[in-house]
Amino acid sequence: MTTTTVTTRSRFTRRIAAAAAMVAAPALVFGLSPVAHAETGTQHFQGCDDHKQDGIWDGVKPPAHGTTGQHSPKNPGHNFEVQWPGNDSTRGWAVKPGKSDKNAMKETQDLLIVPTVRETGIECDKLLRSDAPNYFKAGFESLHFSSAPDWALGINSKDGRGMDQLHIHLTRLYSGAREDIDRAVKAGKVSKDETKWVNQVIEVSDHDKAFLPSGKHQYRAWNANGMDANFFAKLHDDIVAPLQKQGKTDVGMAHETMLITLNRDGNGLVVLESDTNSGIHGVNQIEGIMDKR
Repeated sequence: MTTTTVTTRSRFTRRIAAAAAMVAAPALVFGLSPVAHAETGTQHFQGCDDHKQDGIWDGVKPPAHGTTGQHSPKNPGHNFEVQWPGNDSTRGWAVKPGKSDKNAMKETQDLLIVPTVRETGIECDKLLRSDAPNYFKAGFESLHFSSAPDWALGINSKDGRGMDQLHIHLTRLYSGAREDIDRAVKAGKVSKDETKWVNQVIEVSDHDKAFLPSGKHQYRAWNANGMDANFFAKLHDDIVAPLQKQGKTDVGMAHETMLITLNRDGNGLVVLESDTNSGIHGVNQIEGIMDKR
């Protein structure tokens, strides 16, 4: 039986927190979704290591073999939590503050989910495997650490990020973006048919001029049932591969950005994709529709 090593909170507290997260998302379905690329997994998960230093990775990496250190379930360091399922750090993750200043551990509306294996980012082909850790689900199960009243989980493209250790932002969805998403769902523009994802384009308002001019940009939208899907594989199989088959040679996972949030006007989740290479008026990062304040 696979076990999860967690020591930052008692098991009872975590059960209460998990129940609270379910109450916050009553429409979310947790049935298993089929995932492509069905390799036979081994116990340890091999990520993508560019052998370069990265500040986020330095804040979560496990102790070297035979040594002790801060970044473990028993010693999370400057992380809210470190989890190693089955006591295997290659399949684990940390929940980190999104800021690095002295007040970072007091801020819970801007959090990061970071693998505890070296994992450069969304372009890593190992993320497409059926045995890859589900970091988005880990983020959902970490909602009890967040004070964001309307949560979103988002990842930037290689083109639009500043750090080369995979990190998923757990923060608040920008209110203007929420209004546009809800409006699109009500108008029937966000189907549960994932084969239509590539063509279901909606406009969503952004607000953060530090990353892009304020206004509306285009995102492909899909209504997913629940968190058990491998969203990296879905993104590749439902959007990247079909666009490449159409002859769009400048399309690839490295250019993709993705966000997941609750579908407030129906069941399950709304999953957004955008890029600047496939012909839509898109973006290469998700920061503009997140509100970290």
